[in-house]
Amino acid sequence: MKNKVKLLYALCFTAIVGCKTGDDLYISPNNPLDGNLPSMLTAAEVNTFQNVEGDLSRMSSILVQHSVGLNAQYSDVQNYRITQGDFDNVWIGLYTNTMYNLKLMIDKAKITETKSPYYEGIAKVMMALNISLATDLWGDVPYSEAFQWTTGNKTPKLDSQQDVYTSIDKLLADAITDLSVAEDENYYLPAEDDLIFKGDVEKWMKAAYTLRARFLNRTSSKQAGTEAKVLDYLKKGISSNDENMIAPHDENSQNQWGAFQAARRGYLGASNIFVDRLSAKNDPRLAYFLRPNSKKQFIGGDITKESIVPDISVVGPFFAADQNFPIITYYEAKFIEAEVKQRQGGNAAAELNEAIKANVAYVTNGKESASNVANYATATKTDILMEKWVALYNQGIEPYNDYRRTGIPALKPRPQSVGATLPVIPKRYPFPQTTTLYNPNAKNIPMDVAVWWGM
Repeated sequence: MKNKVKLLYALCFTAIVGCKTGDDLYISPNNPLDGNLPSMLTAAEVNTFQNVEGDLSRMSSILVQHSVGLNAQYSDVQNYRITQGDFDNVWIGLYTNTMYNLKLMIDKAKITETKSPYYEGIAKVMMALNISLATDLWGDVPYSEAFQWTTGNKTPKLDSQQDVYTSIDKLLADAITDLSVAEDENYYLPAEDDLIFKGDVEKWMKAAYTLRARFLNRTSSKQAGTEAKVLDYLKKGISSNDENMIAPHDENSQNQWGAFQAARRGYLGASNIFVDRLSAKNDPRLAYFLRPNSKKQFIGGDITKESIVPDISVVGPFFAADQNFPIITYYEAKFIEAEVKQRQGGNAAAELNEAIKANVAYVTNGKESASNVANYATATKTDILMEKWVALYNQGIEPYNDYRRTGIPALKPRPQSVGATLPVIPKRYPFPQTTTLYNPNAKNIPMDVAVWWGM
C-alpha cells in the first residue's frame, strides 16, 4: 500500500536557507540532492523568490525608469555601466541553485515507487518562470543541455530564444496535465511545504495558464494570430486577487525590496517621471508604492541631471520587508486581456479599468478607491501599457520586458553628457564573465542589440 503523505511542515526559512548574507538568500545547491520532494519544493520556491525579487528586479527598475540609481553599483547601472561581473552570482542563483534542483525534482517525481505528478507539475511551472528570466534578459541561453553536469557536459549549447519559448510553453502545458490527475495518483501531496499555494493544485493550474498567456503575448509580434489563444488561456487562469501567485514574506523571510532598502539606504530612489505621473492624477497608490522624503514630499530623481539629488522618495509600505511580493496576478492578466482586445480592434476600456481597480485594491489592501484612475471611456495601446507600467511598479522584470517589446513608455535614455556610456537604454544584459570564460558557446552580445522578441 502506498504511503500517502500530506506533509504539514512548520518550516523555518533559516533552516532551509542555511545562511543569509545581506539581502542575498543563499541555498547550497548540494542540499536538495538527497532530499525528499517536500524539502526540495520549499528550497526551490525560496530560491525562485530571490531570483524574481532580487538584483535583476532592481536593475530592471532603473532601466525602465521606475527607479534611479544613487550610489555604488546602482549609479553604474544608472549610467548603463553594466558589466559581465555584475551577473556571476545571479547566474548561479538561476542555473545552479534553482533550475538544476528543479530538474532533479522533476526527475525524482517521476520515479515509479514515489511518483508524484503534483510535485512534477509545480516544478515545471517554476522551471518555466526561471528560464524565462534568463532568456528574457540574455536572449539565447543554455537550456536543453544546461543540466548535464553529472554526465560531463560543462559547456552546454545555447538554445535560440525562440526554441526556449517553445520549451517554456511545453513545460506549462505538461504542468497542467500533471496537476490535473486525481489526488490518489500521487505518492506525496504538497501542503505547507508549498509556500506559494499550500498545495492548492487548482491555483497552480490557473497560474500556469496565466503564465502561458503572459509568454504568448510577449512573443505576439513574432507569431501571427495569437490573440484567441491568449484569451483562452486567460479564461482558464487567475480570476481574482485571491488567486494571485505571490512570494509570501514576514519578519523572518523578508521581501527583498524592503530588506535591501533597510540595509542600503541611499542606493535607490524613485524616478521623477513615475512620481510626477502619480501625483498629477492624485493616484491613491502613491503613498503605498513610495515613502516621502525627509521634507514629507513625494519627489523623484531626474536622470537628466549629472548628480541626482539623494533626498528623494524611496519604496513605500507595499514593499515593506514583511509584505508579500507579487509574481503573477489577476491585475496583470487583465492588462494582458486589455492589450489583446485592443490589438483586435475593440474598445478595451472595461478591461483596462478592471485591471486598474484590481491593482489599486491589491496595493492598498482595499483601503482606497480607484475612481481617480480607473475612468477610461476608450483605451489606446499607450493607455494600457502606461497604466500597466504604473501598476507593476518594481514588480520583477515585467515592466522592462514590456518596454523592450513595445517602446512604451516613451522613455528618454540618460544623456551621455551627464555620464551614460550608451546612447540608448540597454536592451539586454551581458553574459556573466564566468559563463563566457568557461563556455565557448556563450558569446557576448552588445547591450544595444534587442532580444528575439524585442524591438
